[in-house]
Amino acid sequence: MLRNKSRSFLNSEKTPEFQHRGTEDELEEIFSKPRSEIRFDLLGEALHILKTVKDKYGDAENYYTEMYGERISKDEATDIIVDYLKENRLDGQMSIIWCSDLPCSGRMMWQGPHVKYRKPEARKYSMWIKDSKDNNFLRVHGIRCLADHEIGTHFFRSYNDGLQPWFADRTRFGVRGVSGLDHLRTEEGLAAINTILNAKVRYLWGPALLYYIACKATEMTFKQLFEHLTIYVQNPEWRWRHCVRVKRGLINPNDIGGYGKDQCYFEGAVEILRNVDDIDFRVLMSGKICYDEVPRVKKMARLDCIQMPAFMRNQEKYKKTLKQIAHMNGLHLDHAKYKAPLAYLTRLKRGRRVGVVGATKKSSKTTKHRLKFSVATI
Repeated sequence: MLRNKSRSFLNSEKTPEFQHRGTEDELEEIFSKPRSEIRFDLLGEALHILKTVKDKYGDAENYYTEMYGERISKDEATDIIVDYLKENRLDGQMSIIWCSDLPCSGRMMWQGPHVKYRKPEARKYSMWIKDSKDNNFLRVHGIRCLADHEIGTHFFRSYNDGLQPWFADRTRFGVRGVSGLDHLRTEEGLAAINTILNAKVRYLWGPALLYYIACKATEMTFKQLFEHLTIYVQNPEWRWRHCVRVKRGLINPNDIGGYGKDQCYFEGAVEILRNVDDIDFRVLMSGKICYDEVPRVKKMARLDCIQMPAFMRNQEKYKKTLKQIAHMNGLHLDHAKYKAPLAYLTRLKRGRRVGVVGATKKSSKTTKHRLKFSVATI
């Protein structure tokens, strides 16, 4: 469906119309949450990174080649992942699944009893990887960076969370829920940082681009945004996916505005990098908690039984690397501040309505859970 709309748009520039699964009330609830709002607090920081990378490398393709190396085959990537699992003492603990139509570059999944049944040991994990030439992590260094994002961050925090007293009842222990904006910022921000640990160039270009795109969506239509993004991304397929991602949920893609959830990657990364000295990363990795919950959670977290990714076992070295990343990305500098366009604020007062198609709900004691929506969209 999306492929057909992509061809239609790229060939004739016909603005796509999208259908959504779910009831209108369900979608309206999703898009009205704080995590869906578009924010401008860090636009100056994002622009600084985008400009720096553009000046040094030009187009996105050049940057990816410099950052992740030359492209590799599926078999070569599999071998690297297998070695990665052994290095992290996870041999035999998860399966690797290749999928040609995955909507992102990679994704951690787990299957097993619902959290409320308190059986974390029954969960079975798998890492799904997109088997496609447009997966920019299928490169010499890129596949390891993807593993650091998916396994090194999402898997370990999820696995360790099952060992904690708050696992089945976060409210009782005063730990925030996993679907809120604060948690998303920490979860995806930490993953975004870990993604570039083993990259040859350590700019937060991807998260910064997602943040910037959301901001520009408040003043541009689908087509205008698609054309505007040539400044940073020449590949039309990549630009198409970015526009679809941010404009999803609007009844009319040519309306201004969009979905701001993807800004959490950059927001979370900046928060963590600016507070490195105050964070005990072993506690942060003990479960799915927010970075500012670490001091309080430290008193009750079970740390003697958790697993840590290889790159974080030496916390002093890890923190030193994060400080270098913060400096390289200009997070120590003062940046210009921006506000939301007046036209966008006026548009929000009229409310947001979403076009949908019917859907049904299913309930079961055994459910599949998606741990994340990967930052790797291009």
